[in-house]
Amino acid sequence: MNEEDRRVVRTRRLLKEALVDLIGKKPYASITIRDITDRADIGYATFFRHYDGKDEVMLELFTEIIEELESLPHEHAGGYFEQEGNLLFQHVKENQAMYRSILDSRPFERKLREHIKGIVLTHLYSHAGQLTDNAIPLEIAANHMVASLLGLIDWWLLNGLPYPTERMAMIYRRLIVEATWHALGSENVMRLPWEVEGGE
Repeated sequence: MNEEDRRVVRTRRLLKEALVDLIGKKPYASITIRDITDRADIGYATFFRHYDGKDEVMLELFTEIIEELESLPHEHAGGYFEQEGNLLFQHVKENQAMYRSILDSRPFERKLREHIKGIVLTHLYSHAGQLTDNAIPLEIAANHMVASLLGLIDWWLLNGLPYPTERMAMIYRRLIVEATWHALGSENVMRLPWEVEGGE
C-alpha cells in the first residue's frame, strides 16, 4: 500500500470513528457533516473527496461490521448462524446508542434495510439450488429476513435487553434464518461450504 492509499484509509477511518462517537451523543438524524469533520479534525471539503454524505459513511461502516461478523463463525465447525447471531447481538449490546440512534432514524433505517437486503439476497441466490419450491420470491424472503432482524434488535433494545445474547442468537437462528429457509421449500437445514457434515 502506497502513501496515498494509506492517507485515504486513515481519513476514511477517522471519519467513521467520528460518526460513531457522535452517535453516542446525539440522534443520528441531527448529525451534520460539519459535526463529523470537526470531530475528525478533517477539512469539510475533504469529506466530499471520500463520501457523498453521512449515510454513505454509515453504510460503509455497516458493510465492514457485517463482513467481520460473517468471517468469524466459519472458523468453527457447525452452528454458523447461532454463532453469527451471538456475535451480532453482542455487537448490539456493546453499541446500544448507535443502534438505537439509527433505528430511530426512519430515512436511514430504510436505507440500511435495503443495503443489508442486498447482502442477504446474494446469499440466498447462492443457495437457491437447494430449494424445491419457488412460490416465495427470494427478494421477498430477503426483505422479510432483514425486516425481522431489525425488528428483533429494536424490540431487544426497547425492552432493556431482557434476554442474553446467546438466547437472542438462538431466536435469530430459529425464527428468522431456519423458518424462512424452510418456508422457501428446503427440507434441509441451510449448510455453508465450511460446515462439517452433521453440523448445526
